[in-house]
Amino acid sequence: MNQLIKNIEQWAEERNLIEGSTPQKQFIKLMEEFGELCSGVSKNKVDVVKDSIGDCFVVSIILCKQLGLSNCIDFYNSDVIDEYRDGKYEDTSTTEQLLEAVHNLGAISIPINQGWKFQKEWLELFFINLVIISLFNNLSFKDCVQHSYDQIKDRKGKIIDGVFVKQSDLQDNKNE
Repeated sequence: MNQLIKNIEQWAEERNLIEGSTPQKQFIKLMEEFGELCSGVSKNKVDVVKDSIGDCFVVSIILCKQLGLSNCIDFYNSDVIDEYRDGKYEDTSTTEQLLEAVHNLGAISIPINQGWKFQKEWLELFFINLVIISLFNNLSFKDCVQHSYDQIKDRKGKIIDGVFVKQSDLQDNKNE
C-alpha cells in the first residue's frame, strides 16, 4: 500500500496537482467522487462502488500532499479488516458508514475553507469508513485503490482553473 501511495503522489506531482491546484479545489473533487460512491451504493452497482472508493482515496492522498501532511495515513487497514472479521462493525451498515463519512468530510472541509490547522484524524476516520464500505461490498480496499490508480496512471490532461481535466474531456469539449 505504501508504494501505491507513493505512486499516486508522484502521479499528482507530475501533473502539477500539488502546486497547481488548491486544497479547496481538491476537496470539491473529493466531494464529486464521494457523490459517485453514494450513487453506486444506492443503485447497488459494485463496480461503481469499487471505482469510487479508490477515487476517493486517490483524491485524499493528493489533498494530504497539498496540505503538507507527511504520513497522512497512520491507520492500518489490516487492523480495520481484523476488527471487521471479529464482528466490531456488525451493528453498522454501508448506509451508516456513508453518513459517518459525511460527518468526517464536514470536519475536513471547515479547516480547509477557513485556513485553520488541519486535524488529519478526520481524514483517517474517513479512510476507515472507506475500508468498511469496501468490506461490506465484498471488495478489497487495496484492490479498489489499485484499480483507480491503474485507471489514471497513464492519463494525460492539463490543469484548468486549478482542476485537472483529462485529455479525453478536453477533446470532448472541442467537439461540442
